[in-house]
Amino acid sequence: MSQPIDHSQEISLRNFFEQPVAQRAMKPIKDGSEIALCLMSQGETITLTKQSGVPVIRIKTPSNPDMTFSIPQNALSQLTAIRTEDIGTIGIAIAKAMIAEDPEHRLGVQVHIGPFDLLMKGYLGVIPLGGKSFMKFLASKGFASLGQIREAISTLRTK
Repeated sequence: MSQPIDHSQEISLRNFFEQPVAQRAMKPIKDGSEIALCLMSQGETITLTKQSGVPVIRIKTPSNPDMTFSIPQNALSQLTAIRTEDIGTIGIAIAKAMIAEDPEHRLGVQVHIGPFDLLMKGYLGVIPLGGKSFMKFLASKGFASLGQIREAISTLRTK
């Protein structure tokens, strides 16, 4: 039997997604979209959704998530400690966490929907909001075009 979610993790996630920068970054994502956030230190999965244009954390397992992020405690601490108004800075931090070699700092990502649904639900619309800094970072990692980004996302797809 798993332990209940550490209240500090819930507060950190709520504070992170209540920031104006996070709200701007999630603007293209359609209301009702669900993302599973698996908190590795607790073994619990909670839901990030968008309701009435605002990101919301729900302390429940999503019914049909579009994607799942597995988040170790160290990665959670690093990401929620970021204080910036720049979407690109957050995007770079998330991307770096996705490719981190240390498993304690690496975000695991699984995409459960296809490329068309990623587009229609607005997820791909988040990428350009990162601006030049985020696009330069992606290009430095070999993702210089939308086609390359889409191909990389398809490798994360599971059903």
